[in-house]
Amino acid sequence: MVTFLNSLFNFKRRTQTTQEQVNQAVANALAYIGPKVPTYPDIDQRKAITDGFLGNTDIYTIISRKAAMCAAIPFYEYRIKGEEGKKYLQEYKQLMSSPVSPSKAEETMFKAQRLKLKALEQIDTGSDLNRLLTTPNSEQSQMELMEMAYAYLCLTGNAYLGKLRLNAGANQGKVQELFSLPSQYMKIIPDGRFPLGISSYEYYLYSPLPIEKNDVVHLKYFNPDVQSNGSHLYGLSPIRANKKLLTRSNSEMDSTVSQYENGGPPVIVYNEELKGPEGLAMGKAVKKGYHDEMAGNKNRGKIFFAAGKLGILQTGISPADLKILESSTITFRKLAAVWGMPSALFNDNEHTTLANMNEFQKLAYTHGCIPDVIRMRDALNRCMLPDFNLVGTSYIDADFTNISALQPDMKTLSEWLDMSPEITYNERREMKKLDRLNDPNMDKIYVPNNLVPLEDLNMPAPDNIQTTVDQLNKSGLNPYKD
Repeated sequence: MVTFLNSLFNFKRRTQTTQEQVNQAVANALAYIGPKVPTYPDIDQRKAITDGFLGNTDIYTIISRKAAMCAAIPFYEYRIKGEEGKKYLQEYKQLMSSPVSPSKAEETMFKAQRLKLKALEQIDTGSDLNRLLTTPNSEQSQMELMEMAYAYLCLTGNAYLGKLRLNAGANQGKVQELFSLPSQYMKIIPDGRFPLGISSYEYYLYSPLPIEKNDVVHLKYFNPDVQSNGSHLYGLSPIRANKKLLTRSNSEMDSTVSQYENGGPPVIVYNEELKGPEGLAMGKAVKKGYHDEMAGNKNRGKIFFAAGKLGILQTGISPADLKILESSTITFRKLAAVWGMPSALFNDNEHTTLANMNEFQKLAYTHGCIPDVIRMRDALNRCMLPDFNLVGTSYIDADFTNISALQPDMKTLSEWLDMSPEITYNERREMKKLDRLNDPNMDKIYVPNNLVPLEDLNMPAPDNIQTTVDQLNKSGLNPYKD
């Protein structure tokens, strides 16, 4: 430490100090300290909330937007159209679970809607399951409940929906309400078998509250960190996997705010004329006067007067020199990519125009929202249908037709349908979100009158023209006979 202090303050002993000597003193000091190794926090379920969503503006902005977009896609109960419908349902599920290219989004959604119409039919909104989905509890709508669940999923890698059942009466055990359980206070109890599974859950905000497995709808992200204690039964938090990126983002913000509050980069102020105790006393007086007169944003731009010849040694670099603003833009783009959201949706205008904004909207849905909505859909079907004895007869699905960015406009849709004579007019009406008509002619297939069977176009030519002529002459039917 003595070497460090001597190296740093050696310039005070000289009557004249050149900039080269000052730079050398700083270089010697830094060489003694050595490079600083960054430290990264351990991110658990709780810290993903406090350090991520509550502690970082960028993460809050990204996840709030994504959760709201996901929650705007509603869920309904549908009835499966018999055995034929089950076949089309498998095709539909496979199509929607596969990665969707933004450039093919409209075409994919068009195909998906056709398959869905063949597989499912929407039932009365007054069914018990539909009522629960529409109004999950007395305090929340479906959208509010789902927004919470998607936000927890994005932050912690887990989302939990708790089922509240009737405990008395003729409908005892029936699911009455759904609530979102805070994932940072949920504990998974392993079953102790191989492969390790989930036995039950505990909610431990105040004191441990045991919850049976079939009273929880649990969806999660993939977690490859398999451990004997069952920690891999929790989904992997994206913030845990990107804790270095979180630290970088926080450091950029802290550095920028610090520079603004202090009015510039950190410096050492020294008196070139005074030494020893007298110089130390003068330094303290200058420091107090500067803080009283200059510190804080309200004093920005003031002129400070001090006695004696003062010198300044700059020990920090301005945000402009550090390129913090450029770096923070890159960091934000990386954070947005973690959750599948294009940064252009958040005023990153480098490559954004009105013409391609719709493409960024498609990208946000295909890469960010739809995969999480599919996770929610599968979890609801796995955990809710058995409670209503609807396995194999009903299906809970998201209504993707309300995503305007993924739908073809009516003109394009009509052109597609005009080129698809195999689609009945009632199917066309359903694809345009219109009611079916009872007229049986609307369920028939109509083809253009200029179409002919393929075999009519492939009539074989006679092998022997003369034989044909002889036959016509013999029958007296040859109009060209002399």
